[in-house]
Amino acid sequence: MRPLLLCALLVVAAGAAAQDIVSVTPDSPTRGEVVTVTFSEPVDSVTVVYRPGAVTAVTEVMTPESATFRFTPERAGVVSVSSGGASQSLSVRYLGVPVAGLVVMILAGLILFGGAAISMRALLADGDRIEIDPTLFPDT
Repeated sequence: MRPLLLCALLVVAAGAAAQDIVSVTPDSPTRGEVVTVTFSEPVDSVTVVYRPGAVTAVTEVMTPESATFRFTPERAGVVSVSSGGASQSLSVRYLGVPVAGLVVMILAGLILFGGAAISMRALLADGDRIEIDPTLFPDT
């Protein structure tokens, strides 16, 4: 009888926790676009964390007037919206291609392929090559 009672309590507790789930519209907004967050019931405060778990995480606490409120993400990346037991993560996209990322990729490509070109040029160049004396490096 006790296991049955325990199972019933777990089902009721899981149902109560499931009522707090957050609904976010749109699912994948861009930076500067208004996001609507809806809870199943009114909440006292909402915590918005930009890049949660990172050293550079930024936290904002907001007080909505009802179960539905709007906010505008200021940073691109992963954003966690939570209140009490309810939590929802969403991905905020950049407005366009980040210039710094593009510059880093081009610079890395130049270094990588430039080094390979210099190595191939040195390998295939005609000219005086240093001959290796095999007696200096005996077989071991």
